[in-house]
Amino acid sequence: MNPAPLSAHASAHPDAEQAVSTLRLSIEEHAIGMVIPPKAVFDGHLKLDCGVVIYGTFRGTLECAKGTVIIAPGSHFSGRLTAERIAVAGKVGDPAKAAKDSALLIASEDLQIGDGADIHAVIRAPLFNIPMGAKLNSSVIKSMLGTGAG
Repeated sequence: MNPAPLSAHASAHPDAEQAVSTLRLSIEEHAIGMVIPPKAVFDGHLKLDCGVVIYGTFRGTLECAKGTVIIAPGSHFSGRLTAERIAVAGKVGDPAKAAKDSALLIASEDLQIGDGADIHAVIRAPLFNIPMGAKLNSSVIKSMLGTGAG
């Protein structure tokens, strides 16, 4: 993404420049390098060195060596997901299947769950944030991933 055209466009609207700065910070902060757009369906295996925002549907295996995977409101994920950080605001898994057969989310740093999230999966992370409004039908495993014996 080239920030120069965004900044030029931003000057036409008083609050747009701040919005562009916030967006740029968020993309950099979460190391987002890919977006699955709304209405898109991805089936398969994806291995990346960056974070991903899922607005559509992802079915399969997603491995992100760095960054955050964001499962946005209105999106759906099923399969296996590994990332440093995972944020869920959409749907994960299939309630018609056992959680262990539906989806597996593994975060090496932390897993954030939004109050509108609907999760039917096995989730594993050293840190969790689970709000009261989230639908969580999962096996939760608190772990110390990434820590080796020294």
